[in-house]
Amino acid sequence: MTLGLLLGFGVLLLTQSGVTPSQGVATPEECLTKLSSEVDSLLAKEQPTLFAWHLRSLKALAASEYAKLLVQAPQSGRQSVETRSKEFVDYVSTIATGLKEYCSDPDLYLKQGKRSLILARPSDIDGSLQYMMVGLPEAWDPKKEYPLFVGLHGSGPDNPLAYPSFGFGPETPAKADAPVDATRNMIHLTPWGRGNRGWRGDAETDLLEAMKQLETFCKVDPDRMYLTGHSSGADGCWAILQHMPDVWAAGGPQSGSMISGRPEWGLIPNMAYVPMYFLIGEKDPLPGRVPDMKEAFQIMTKLGDDTKLVILPGVGHYPLTDQGIADQANWMVGHVRKRPNHFVFTIDQAAHPGVWGIRVPFDYATSRLIKEPWPHFECEISGANVKITTRSIKSLTIDLGPKGLQMTGDVTVTVNGKRVHQGDVPSTAIQVKKL
Repeated sequence: MTLGLLLGFGVLLLTQSGVTPSQGVATPEECLTKLSSEVDSLLAKEQPTLFAWHLRSLKALAASEYAKLLVQAPQSGRQSVETRSKEFVDYVSTIATGLKEYCSDPDLYLKQGKRSLILARPSDIDGSLQYMMVGLPEAWDPKKEYPLFVGLHGSGPDNPLAYPSFGFGPETPAKADAPVDATRNMIHLTPWGRGNRGWRGDAETDLLEAMKQLETFCKVDPDRMYLTGHSSGADGCWAILQHMPDVWAAGGPQSGSMISGRPEWGLIPNMAYVPMYFLIGEKDPLPGRVPDMKEAFQIMTKLGDDTKLVILPGVGHYPLTDQGIADQANWMVGHVRKRPNHFVFTIDQAAHPGVWGIRVPFDYATSRLIKEPWPHFECEISGANVKITTRSIKSLTIDLGPKGLQMTGDVTVTVNGKRVHQGDVPSTAIQVKKL
């Protein structure tokens, strides 16, 4: 079923929703029809490919949420049909009005960098409709490579239409005293994390899917990708960096905690070389967050990491100060990803089987849960010599090439004291078995 047919199906059943808002208030049916009309009107004209995708995404997301209202069953004890109906009216009305009055010019998104694209996709996980928000820099050139700045949202509205609707109001003039945005010439990615999941499980996969899809139309500098997040987004940032430290040039948790990556789990050394800037308000009222950020900073410092902790005086959980956020971003983007000469990696999930081209092969269908003691390896590189030591690992693969350990020329590799390779960097990964 195409997106157009899906929406057509929703419109066909409008009179069956049973939603009866108070007199004088727009109904979900009316809002959906209005948005559909605005989108169809814009799509009737020739549009740039990305902007057309953006328009279709808005229509599809609204249709998907409207379909849930047709069931007339509450999502949970907190989200009644009436609550969801009111949210739908508010969010969809905002988007439809914004499209008509402020956001119909594709140049705002593709050339001026003033608006974020909403780009939806069927998820590889379950086929459900998920989306990402993409902000392109001014004068964006699709042939040019750009740094990537990824922001993970915290716990907030769990309605998928909420965050997209926030970008459809009138343009707000920049403050005269606003700090310089060090990320203004970067691509910004804000994926939707399926509500308030703290970016674990499927929500983490949504991030990876979004990054993969982004690279189908954008060129991203692999050595300048930065990860930040606020509140539960910071918790997710902290955990993701422990599982994917070889991806990021720097991390920046805001108002975070270590709830998704406690020290006793033994995974923090995985990211000992990732520059980290912790930012939190002095008066953050959420239990344990200020102590956690202080402890996290101390742990990273002891590991020898390039790290910084800033506690904003008199500030609570949210919002943080514009200057504080700008200072964090400026510090982060001053770093470039580099493969360290010494690193360790402990594997607690088959979905994250290694770093820097060293991988432990898993049958994901049967190895989603890994028993302790968790597989662990240590890698030391000195000149052309690569020394790997393993624990609780039966086999592994080693990519010496540019997407792995980034070695060149004649290389010697030993694993647990046994030489497994000597010579030029092979075009395929080295297979090491029976460890």
